[in-house]
Amino acid sequence: MAFLAELKRRNVIRMAGLYLVGAWLVTQVAATLLPVFEAPVWVMKTIVGILAIGFIPAMVFAWVFELTPEGLKRDAEVTPEQSIAPQTARKMERMILVLFAFALAFFAFDKFMLAPKREAAAVSVASEKVKAQTLAEIKTSVSEKSIAVLPFVNMSTDPENEFFSDGLSEEILNSLARIDGMQVVGRTSSFQFKGKNEDLRSIGEKLGVATILEGSVRREGDKARITAQLIRTKDGIHLWSETYDRTLQDTLAVQLDIAENVAGALDVLLDDKQRATMRKAGVANVDAFIAYQKGLKLYFDAHGNPAIGLLDGLRLANVEFDRATTLEPDFYEAHFAKADLYEHMLQDDDLDQAERIAAQRAALQTLQRAADNSKDEQQRLLTLAERQMLSDDWRGLPALIDAAFKAPGCNNSNWMPVFASAFGYGEEIEDFSKRAITCDPLNQINYTTRATVALANGQGQRALDIRTNLPTSINPSGSLSGVGAAQALMLLGRFDEAGKMLDDVTVDARAENYYMTRVLLGRARGESPADIHAQLQSVDRKKSKYSQWLRADAVEAAHAGNRAEANRLAAAMDARPAGPFLLAVYSQSCFCGAPFDLDATPNFKARLAESGFRWPPPATIAFPPRNEGAKP
Repeated sequence: MAFLAELKRRNVIRMAGLYLVGAWLVTQVAATLLPVFEAPVWVMKTIVGILAIGFIPAMVFAWVFELTPEGLKRDAEVTPEQSIAPQTARKMERMILVLFAFALAFFAFDKFMLAPKREAAAVSVASEKVKAQTLAEIKTSVSEKSIAVLPFVNMSTDPENEFFSDGLSEEILNSLARIDGMQVVGRTSSFQFKGKNEDLRSIGEKLGVATILEGSVRREGDKARITAQLIRTKDGIHLWSETYDRTLQDTLAVQLDIAENVAGALDVLLDDKQRATMRKAGVANVDAFIAYQKGLKLYFDAHGNPAIGLLDGLRLANVEFDRATTLEPDFYEAHFAKADLYEHMLQDDDLDQAERIAAQRAALQTLQRAADNSKDEQQRLLTLAERQMLSDDWRGLPALIDAAFKAPGCNNSNWMPVFASAFGYGEEIEDFSKRAITCDPLNQINYTTRATVALANGQGQRALDIRTNLPTSINPSGSLSGVGAAQALMLLGRFDEAGKMLDDVTVDARAENYYMTRVLLGRARGESPADIHAQLQSVDRKKSKYSQWLRADAVEAAHAGNRAEANRLAAAMDARPAGPFLLAVYSQSCFCGAPFDLDATPNFKARLAESGFRWPPPATIAFPPRNEGAKP
């Protein structure tokens, strides 16, 4: 009791009350104002830490010193006659009351004025987000552990260093994607914002993520300065930031440090196993990932630039991918990208048999190397399924495809989903593609795959909905157009609309798709094969990048009722290396069930028998009776 009385006499208890009320008021004001100025999160942590640390010194100060008319003196030096502690106590009580009044006023202001505005703003953002999402992909919430890694900005004077900054960005993305509990947006979607000065909150809404990692790279000689910052998209708050000065070879360690700090900022715990998985996901050689980035640019140019021949462009890309895998033999992404050249060679009508045999051998070897170095189980299964569909042995392939689609994850594949759609995997591919869209929401290939599979399974309305509700970054006008949309309209019996849409299509690099769709439309309208064929003579076959006219001619023969010609063309495909793969893709394009007799395709027949795949595929368009008398 004596000690408590002494605390009261020395005003220590009143000082504690005054300090705590003042500290609470400071933290509340700081929590309201700091987000307005986009202050980093460490500022608030620093304020709370200083206030917490300062409490004990304040109590010690109140115990040791007393305020007198002559100023501060040690309590032991003040006689009872000189003490004005009672008057000081009354002043402190009045100060506590004033602070309490301020605190209550601020609490009321925040609750009845600021909080409703914050909630209204949050509701508005949520409403706009729902409007921006496609009908099929509306999500109930955004995970707080979701993130997009934007391409780091090249601050160097040499534009070639952009490959280095892109590579570093992708390596950080790959490291984060290996962390359990993290939802990481894929490269294709994140890199769509490269070079664009777009508000981060808007980017977060389009990508469906709670946080964004951005940064810059300034490389001079063998040194690099790397900055990175993690930003919360809903309010622009900086959750973490750091600057690294490293030699060029040491920069690869930065990706792991950034990934670990990001995980920590998002309250994701990492154990030794997780860190080992992250290290395995990275590339150890700087020149390897620079070569890979150069190869990717050439790869995308080969597919998208009409002035570049597809195979020639992919061969140039593979020079860089080969350099990457030479420097880094376990570079999965480079191995898998290399295989695309060989898959297109197998489908090219202009190559000879020896070139196709070499292409099949290279495809199988490359995909096996990729599978051996895959980063997770789903990626490995998808790659093995892609490999086996090109092989001469389909035993166990259905079970492998089923396991790949059901494995957790949201990896992309290449030709395998389109191949599998010919054998009744429609719903499995739909689920697989929707998961891929969650991780890569602006990757057009994911939507194209979904729509293609829906068409192959006769789900015209689903295919139309997918194309109608594409993200605005993929389809800015929001209007329906193109061959795929025309096919969806045909499945729904809306032939006139499909015809008008095809009239507006530019016959370009994928002229074969246009040609086949024109055949389908003519057939659906009941036109004679001769009239259909005459209408298509204006199509310039040289415009196509893909040289897959054997498949287009086979579709025409099948719809003309010329079974002998359809069988002859199918037999020509069957005799090629990976011929059964070609026939599966051809059948998926026909919308007519089995477009040839199995006896005409012994290799395909043997693959079906050993695999147990369901055959034939569905005849998805209700064509009118064929005019059997006319020939193309």
